[in-house]
Amino acid sequence: MRRGLPIRGAALLVICVMSACGGDAGSSVLSAEPLRDTTVPSEDAVTETQTSVVITVTGLSFPAEVRVPSGKSVTWVNQSSAPHEVQMETFDGAPADEEPVRLGTDEEGGLTLEPGTWTYFCTIHPSMTGSLVVEA
Repeated sequence: MRRGLPIRGAALLVICVMSACGGDAGSSVLSAEPLRDTTVPSEDAVTETQTSVVITVTGLSFPAEVRVPSGKSVTWVNQSSAPHEVQMETFDGAPADEEPVRLGTDEEGGLTLEPGTWTYFCTIHPSMTGSLVVEA
């Protein structure tokens, strides 16, 4: 009794596997990169109320730039499944001295900032960055 695949069956199997791995040079079946939510926040990720500007986090990114009228606070609302921590990095180019805003899932937190340009990032997900332009 013969064991294994006949030569024609083995050749057919190799051809099928190779054609399944085909495609353009930039694609691959397996990737060493972890899956990431790179969704750009939609325009409705930023809303303005009478007293604050609200930034809603739904994935793993912040809006690139948000303009905040002077006197309004900035509130982040975390509607993603991951916790986030907003850390002010710089204020007009100098290191910022603000406590981080910790956001568990379905939590919100905020602060009031003086006029100028603030850059910030998530300490848990450093690729999440943004800037706030607080207008005078």
